[in-house]
Amino acid sequence: MSFKVTVLGSSGGYAGAGKACSSYLLESGEHSLALDLGSGALSNLLKYRDADTLGGLAISHLHYDHYMDIYGLLTARRFWPRPLEPLPLLAPPGAAEHIGMVIYEESRPVFMETLEIINMGSGVELEFAGFEVRSLPVSHIDNSFGFRVSAEGRSVCYSGDTDQSDALLELASGADLFICESTFTSELPVKLPGHLSGKEAGRIAAEAGVGALVLTHLWPTLDGGRAVEDAGAEYGGTVDLATEGLTLYVGPYPVAT
Repeated sequence: MSFKVTVLGSSGGYAGAGKACSSYLLESGEHSLALDLGSGALSNLLKYRDADTLGGLAISHLHYDHYMDIYGLLTARRFWPRPLEPLPLLAPPGAAEHIGMVIYEESRPVFMETLEIINMGSGVELEFAGFEVRSLPVSHIDNSFGFRVSAEGRSVCYSGDTDQSDALLELASGADLFICESTFTSELPVKLPGHLSGKEAGRIAAEAGVGALVLTHLWPTLDGGRAVEDAGAEYGGTVDLATEGLTLYVGPYPVAT
């Protein structure tokens, strides 16, 4: 078996041309888990998994560019040719109300029955969709979480959206693969709080001693090549830019295809 990670969406804030917002498919043997499902990501997910075969979904926080395509996924599962079990959803507190409020009131109860919602707890490690998942709050909006996901003796850390954070460093420490947001590059003289630059992502990767770094959540008008250069100046390991369809096999040295 191989622990495989596929980028389904890489844009931060809004989907750039031909791209989608944050989403990553993790597969280990028969198990599958999506981390976030931002706008535009569902169409990419369906290249690899039918809607009925996804094992679970974990949402880092409730900004639309990280969860919006859940509505299409629920629609597909609700009207599947055969009845499906509710999809396990690991999500921040308040997710049920937040997700449900944009669904037409008469349809809301039926749609929400397609989900089995598990509220995230800080520092709790649980078995979810066939993976070991640990979450910690990170420095973004309230109830924003980063994840560390383990399978087959390997681990992937996903930052979600965050500024510099002790919790993120803890989650990333020694991870085989670090998927880290790098919304901003050195093209800009300043950055907004609550996010990281490529330089900061590289610095965290170096301090955490990760096996490889993937930069994601880049603002669509900024230069991905510059982000990689910025991170590489701080981190001596492999740095890849997340692009839709990029697949990595996670081991001692993650291999991209």
